[in-house]
Amino acid sequence: MPRVLVIDDDEVARLVIGNILEAAKYEVAYAADGEQGIAYYKKNPFDAVVVDLVMPVKNGLQTIRELNEHYKDVKIVAITGVDPENLPLAEELGAIGSLTKPVNPDKLLEMIEGALKTSRGWEGVTE
Repeated sequence: MPRVLVIDDDEVARLVIGNILEAAKYEVAYAADGEQGIAYYKKNPFDAVVVDLVMPVKNGLQTIRELNEHYKDVKIVAITGVDPENLPLAEELGAIGSLTKPVNPDKLLEMIEGALKTSRGWEGVTE
């Protein structure tokens, strides 16, 4: 079962995103800020990470930058509810895609599934 780490300081947003992912049969772990998320990822890397951009302690852009510096294969989806102008920067720093809150469940699952296919060498596989 693919594993996804959801990093967001908003507990409700974390749970909503987690419920979407769990309903699609992903194993989900949660972190309340970037520092905690990076610590979780170091212990046991995940197949994908969903990162909010606006958080205390370590914001999403810092988290994306740090994860990409240390883990070249990390697949990150950036999300935000208050800072959409930074979503292109998140992608420049290495996020594979970005979404605004409230997150569209279909778009989120499409991004995660696309990330997992590329990370598993499924390029060129047709359905």
